[in-house]
Amino acid sequence: MVKIQLDHVSYSYPNHGRPAEVLHDLNLTIERGEFVCVVGRSGCGKTTLLRLLAGLDFPTQGTVRIDGEPVDGPGTDRSIVFQSYTLFPWMTARQNILFGIQQTGKWGRADARRLADAFLQKVELTDAADKYPYQLSGGMRQRVAIARSLAMDTEILLLDEPFGALDAKIRGELQEFMDTLRWGGGQSEKTVVFVTHDIDEALYLADRIIYMTPGRIASDIPVPLPRPRNRLLPEEREQMEALRRELLGLFDREEGAPCWRAAGVS
Repeated sequence: MVKIQLDHVSYSYPNHGRPAEVLHDLNLTIERGEFVCVVGRSGCGKTTLLRLLAGLDFPTQGTVRIDGEPVDGPGTDRSIVFQSYTLFPWMTARQNILFGIQQTGKWGRADARRLADAFLQKVELTDAADKYPYQLSGGMRQRVAIARSLAMDTEILLLDEPFGALDAKIRGELQEFMDTLRWGGGQSEKTVVFVTHDIDEALYLADRIIYMTPGRIASDIPVPLPRPRNRLLPEEREQMEALRRELLGLFDREEGAPCWRAAGVS
């Protein structure tokens, strides 16, 4: 069943009186429960795409639909994590997560607090529950933002390079947790759009990888590998390596060095 649909979507912003086009004629369909990673060089429009899905910006042309209805603004069916942590500075880590949970209207006060504490534990911040953002490192603040988004238990998760500021251990653990959202072991199944520069991260998480060149979708690559992907058979590892080479080839066709980092996927 189709969850997200973009029909001939373009987006421009005014630049000294003239429109500057960021996205051009995007057509994309994402099924309910799919985990789609969007990769491409900086400035190709990945974050703008997420903002359109979140209802924070609106297409200049075309239509963004969720469950068949045009997106006319933010909704409690979607949560988003940006590259830069967006926490309320006057709230503690726990209060920031509670605020997100309470916006959904799904839980009472006591249940919301238990859920907030459970997600603080998942991101290893139990001891920082009562600290304010200024008392946390950048990576810790980002973990609070991730915990808030996941705790909201929305149908759609929109994530813009959420793990970039995290150390390798926490990053790996959160990658594994994100993977459970797709193949079981936790909350209800999510539809996820996940922006990353990291090819290995995309291969570990995605059902499909969308490769963007400036303003356009250049390739739509299925990733038909079983889960969990840290237990692949030798022939499946060879298939993953072939997909990695395909993605690196796409990066290499554009100017400059490939923009990717090894994620330690085995």
